[in-house]
Amino acid sequence: MGVLFGLANQVVLAAIATGLILITLWGYRMWWQRRPTRADRAATLGAPPARGAWRAVPLPLLIVGIPLVVALGWAVPVLGVTLAGFIVTDIVVGLIRRPRGGA
Repeated sequence: MGVLFGLANQVVLAAIATGLILITLWGYRMWWQRRPTRADRAATLGAPPARGAWRAVPLPLLIVGIPLVVALGWAVPVLGVTLAGFIVTDIVVGLIRRPRGGA
């Protein structure tokens, strides 16, 4: 309801709710763009982005973005735990699929 702290709390809650709705819609949009087409029904998904694509993100954006994501994960623990699990899973998969050097 947001009546505890007045209008400021209602605005913050509305912004968070709007953000969650937009993120959900964005996820469906990304899935729709990667869905199999009629020509290649054998493929379960489209081609994923290249590993390490985050390295192309500008450094100032990373310097601002990473603490914001950590703060959001701290403020919303369920999101933080699932995000941390996703990051750990992605790192493990990346290490397993890394091309072996030597020999």
